[in-house]
Amino acid sequence: MNKRDTIIIIEDDKDMAEIFEEWAKSADISVLGVGYDGKEAVELFEKHKPQIVVLDLMMPYYDGFYAMENIRKVDPNAKFLILTADITDGTRKKLGQMKAISLMYKPYDLDDVINEIKKLVSVQATA
Repeated sequence: MNKRDTIIIIEDDKDMAEIFEEWAKSADISVLGVGYDGKEAVELFEKHKPQIVVLDLMMPYYDGFYAMENIRKVDPNAKFLILTADITDGTRKKLGQMKAISLMYKPYDLDDVINEIKKLVSVQATA
């Protein structure tokens, strides 16, 4: 496994987070941590400094936008793969302003998400 293939998963649906974690590990992606809201996302990012933050937007308490804003304070170049069911124009515009690196809409195919992570890591490795 390439040591650059590191992620944290932030998803408030614990069952989905667990399934995704196992799927990622089976694809030789190192899952450094799993969190369930935006505050945990920031804490996990500060602790692990993953290559990619796989981030749900709509979560209770602290949402994905909170996570992105605060992670970018730690690392302005942090890379995000946003997974969301929110397909409104307002959300797309806000994500564009925040320079989210990649966006996938729920429901998604786990193989497609894994392929996107590998693509993002590959792009980052050549940058």
